Amino acid sequence: MEAAVPAAPSVRFLNPAWFASVMGTGALALALAQFGLVGLAVPVYALALVALVGLLGLYLAKLFRYPQAALADLQHPLFSQMLPTLPIALLVLSLATRVLPLGPWSLLLGQGLFLLGTPLIFAVGLLVVYVVSTRLRLPLEAANGAWFIPPVSALLVPMAGGFWLSTFPKVWQKELWVMSGLFLGIGFFLFLFVLPSFLQRLYGHDRLEPHFLPSVFIGLAPVGLLVLAPWRWLEGGTQVGLVPEGWLQAWPVIALAIWGLGLWWLAFSLLLLLDTLLAESRRTQFHFAPGWWGFVFPVGAFTLATLALSRALESAFLSSLAWALLLLLGVFWMWVMFYSLRAWVGLGAMRPPKG
Repeated sequence: MEAAVPAAPSVRFLNPAWFASVMGTGALALALAQFGLVGLAVPVYALALVALVGLLGLYLAKLFRYPQAALADLQHPLFSQMLPTLPIALLVLSLATRVLPLGPWSLLLGQGLFLLGTPLIFAVGLLVVYVVSTRLRLPLEAANGAWFIPPVSALLVPMAGGFWLSTFPKVWQKELWVMSGLFLGIGFFLFLFVLPSFLQRLYGHDRLEPHFLPSVFIGLAPVGLLVLAPWRWLEGGTQVGLVPEGWLQAWPVIALAIWGLGLWWLAFSLLLLLDTLLAESRRTQFHFAPGWWGFVFPVGAFTLATLALSRALESAFLSSLAWALLLLLGVFWMWVMFYSLRAWVGLGAMRPPKG
């Protein structure tokens, strides 16, 4: 019997989850900059920018050359959840562009990424939820952490909007602030809807298959962003005179309670990861996929939230934990990047997934 010939590499097989590599790398650059490690942050940012341009070119080629394959992504129970990673990547790089000393050209780039990413966040997230709810009718057992991605995408808009608000013309500022704030409601309530569904799936069905493990970490992202997004949105409004100073001062106390959920979720996720890596029967099923970038961006978001709270509350405990989280973020990034480079060098990233 002849062995099956593997499919030739083709852009039609490009997984939209690869845009999560831009998210994770951009989050690392943002974190390094916030910790004062600008010399490390700039090359990491450059790598994320190159990856974004390359992936955009490849996915546009897929969209125009193989539209049926792109449509199949939208109608796939898992790949569909990964489509918002593209506009999320735009906003993550917009944030990194804002905090890094990149020169005068960075202003237009960062604003452009924000203005392009914001409507795409709304349109892609809405389209995914519409298709999944009307075409797929997924059972609760199919729930996984990728379902958190639409809430994550919406919460990035007020965060980026707050950062960039003061750089826009004054006549735009109020409407941009209001528009950014609308996404807080979208992200917050979608997170509240998805969280109990995911927990019910964990409690009421068999344990998640090893390849879904990175998706558990995704739950950290909305928690970290729920700390940061209202904060930066209020901060931006305060800077341009739209919000009283007292609103901003009260937020860290409220945010600390939200952050506590993230600490619990991180411990739970790490326990599941260790349980998988230490058990041979599960470890042998834990194969690399671009979804592994789910380890990186969520830890980055939680690291940034921890650092912000440590500075606002002047907490030595939170400051020490923030540095530990930065180390964990770096380890996850190097681990996943190593396997990602192997996939691209061998063109495995352009072949259909195994199994």
